[in-house]
Amino acid sequence: MATIELALDGPLRVKGVAQCCNSRGEALPVKDPFNLCRCGASANKPFCDGTHRTNGFKAPAGKARTGVGASAAAPAVLVTKNGPYQVTGVPDLQCESLPADPDKYFLCRCGLSKTKPYCDGSHRAAGFTDDKN
Repeated sequence: MATIELALDGPLRVKGVAQCCNSRGEALPVKDPFNLCRCGASANKPFCDGTHRTNGFKAPAGKARTGVGASAAAPAVLVTKNGPYQVTGVPDLQCESLPADPDKYFLCRCGLSKTKPYCDGSHRAAGFTDDKN
């Protein structure tokens, strides 16, 4: 089963997801598992390069849950243009608050959301950019 784990003050650890694409629909090379940046400062966006350890990023870790149902969608992560990660088909987001729709939800990658791990649109006001993706 595909899962996303939330590392304490660190990245999103993605397991069981083979499809990761940039905003142009181009496949990004990933190996299972892989780490996605959620502090917004990685020089290797969308992937974590460890910058969260030195920039003061704070975010809670996820709690493992049991009994999460299967998703009808194929597991995939889309890196949206200058915005969040769009996640499909990953019903096991290891977080205390479940997404409203486990088939499609949006996770913060700018590091500024007040509703971490979910996107609240803070990237727009902050002018978050990722020219590569």
